[in-house]
Amino acid sequence: MDVRRSTAKQRRAEAVVAGMRVFADHGFVTASIQQVADEIGVSQPYVFRLFGSKHAFFLACLDELERQLLEVVRQAAATSPDDPVAAMRAGFRGMLAGGVISGLWLQACAAARRDETVAARCRAVISGILGEVARLTGAGMDGLARNLADGALVVMLQAVGADLTGGSLAAIDSLRAEKETP
Repeated sequence: MDVRRSTAKQRRAEAVVAGMRVFADHGFVTASIQQVADEIGVSQPYVFRLFGSKHAFFLACLDELERQLLEVVRQAAATSPDDPVAAMRAGFRGMLAGGVISGLWLQACAAARRDETVAARCRAVISGILGEVARLTGAGMDGLARNLADGALVVMLQAVGADLTGGSLAAIDSLRAEKETP
């Protein structure tokens, strides 16, 4: 039997993927590093050794969220040069489907209310994404604001379990209809 040990870099990447799920589901304060350690088969102290602190681990998860978002944006622009914005939106919706990205983002925004370091990191993620979208699409301020607003709407609708298969407007119409039905 050939047993291979993972490098610290590989374990760190595994921990970030697991951490994104745990933080998305439980938030920064109540998330347990032990859950992450159990999932990737290491000890809790080892996870702390990889990141230094729970706070640094959370920030590493936000770094990965940004990396994934930028990958979706860049891939969309490369594969759909005629309409990169539509491809970016489709890629973003696909990325949100599992709930981890939207959950982590909402938890990060909640943590940002009381933690300036997390708030600064969230602002940097938004700034980086907006800058890349502007660079790749030539979108101006109005287009960027509209795309950011639409993205925030999709995150919120996905988080509350709205059916997004028909798009945001169909989901809003469905929610409005629920209110009108006695």
